[in-house]
Amino acid sequence: MNSSDKLDLVKNRIIEQIAENMKSYGFPGTIGRVIAIIYYEGRALDLDELAEKTGMSKTRMSQVMREMSHLNIAEKVFVKGSRKDYYTVESDYYQTFISLFTSNWKEVVARNKKIEQRIIQDLNSILEDENASENLIEEAKQYKIDSEQSIEYYDWVDRLVEFFESQEIFKYVPKKSPNK
Repeated sequence: MNSSDKLDLVKNRIIEQIAENMKSYGFPGTIGRVIAIIYYEGRALDLDELAEKTGMSKTRMSQVMREMSHLNIAEKVFVKGSRKDYYTVESDYYQTFISLFTSNWKEVVARNKKIEQRIIQDLNSILEDENASENLIEEAKQYKIDSEQSIEYYDWVDRLVEFFESQEIFKYVPKKSPNK
């Protein structure tokens, strides 16, 4: 195997490693492949180029790029003289991690806070019901305590997300400088 083939093999291993990392974050491996492809190409790529390099359809690639843009790990960029949509990706691994980590948790927190608030409303109506038995009232009180604790937990997760997004995390867990 010549050096060029070996380098291609290494590049493919890296691409697959990044794809596997995306899966561990709860995202499709496709996102990792696209990040690696754009990053190692060293320039913005259009949907046709990305579709060709990944073996996906242009329609599917467009969906992936929309999802990546939504996650704040890719952005559409202007390329002078072209009417095509070109994309670049976040090149800072730390920022990519923060964007992926926080986007998942923001959705979880918002969804669960809303559910807990509805549960508390229903429990309050049971607690205010003059016809409810003492046992039912006691059970509803316990559920309300649990729901209030859940809301406190989701508030904590919300603050943790902010801790990452504000980059304050790096005061306590600093990035290491690369050895050059």
